[in-house]
Amino acid sequence: MPFCIEARNAAPIEANRDFGLLSVRMVGALVWGCALAFSAAAQQSPLPVDVIDRPVMDTLDRVGIRNGPNKSPASQGNPQEGDTCLLPPLAFLTDPTVPAARLQIPTKAKKEYGEACAALVEKNPEKAEKHLHKAVQVYPKYSAAWVTLGQLVASQQRAEEARTACAQVATEDPSYVPAYLCLADIAARVHAWDDVLKLSSRALEFDPTTNAVAYEYHAAANLNLHKLADAEKSGLRAVGIDVSHHEPRVYFVLAQIYEAEGEPANEAAQLREYLKYITSPDDIAMVKQYLAELEKQTGK
Repeated sequence: MPFCIEARNAAPIEANRDFGLLSVRMVGALVWGCALAFSAAAQQSPLPVDVIDRPVMDTLDRVGIRNGPNKSPASQGNPQEGDTCLLPPLAFLTDPTVPAARLQIPTKAKKEYGEACAALVEKNPEKAEKHLHKAVQVYPKYSAAWVTLGQLVASQQRAEEARTACAQVATEDPSYVPAYLCLADIAARVHAWDDVLKLSSRALEFDPTTNAVAYEYHAAANLNLHKLADAEKSGLRAVGIDVSHHEPRVYFVLAQIYEAEGEPANEAAQLREYLKYITSPDDIAMVKQYLAELEKQTGK
């Protein structure tokens, strides 16, 4: 995209395809997806995105951009058996397998996790973190609580703590897919694309049919590793799975892939799809500007 070149002062596209997959945040009612959420005024500046001047994605309270029209089933802050309040982009993931340990969570641990979810809905990350720590103290094998904690501290730029929390789950509960994607998101923040590829591939080993988020990370990793055919394949697979458009940023990834492949028509088509699910006036204006620049270059 022309804007990618401008943002890098006309640096060669091949050397600068990094797509900063934005992290885990969460907003009040939901959290996935989302992603990630804090208040816009809140606690952190968004991760840098190398190809554009500012993130296309959200900061906590702009989760709608990432999640599309639907909200997480855990958005009420009182998870029932099997429910979670994972932050974006993991809020809509489902477990392909459920080990016995995940069905034996003590009532007290569940209560603490529910309090954490409610605090996230209230946009009170400090309170949420305290309850998450209590939940894993009561039940150290509480995979969802560990990953939610990892996502929360990652969104506060506490990468090592986040990595420790999510890595513990990946070791002790190896079939818990969100743990690998939590680690993939942390790796993406520092552009460790080889790690993102390995972690997303691991997630897809457990769930190759319903996990659009894992395919999105897989696509972004391949894009930045200059494996464009594989990137396109994974991006299209993500779109095919995510029929409810919970994670529309994959269209932006695909637009970058088509830019790298020199296909401006397909690039513009993906940006138009992405535009359908954006609610932020700033992001709408940005994408429209990109499209206008593309149209100038193609003469359309």
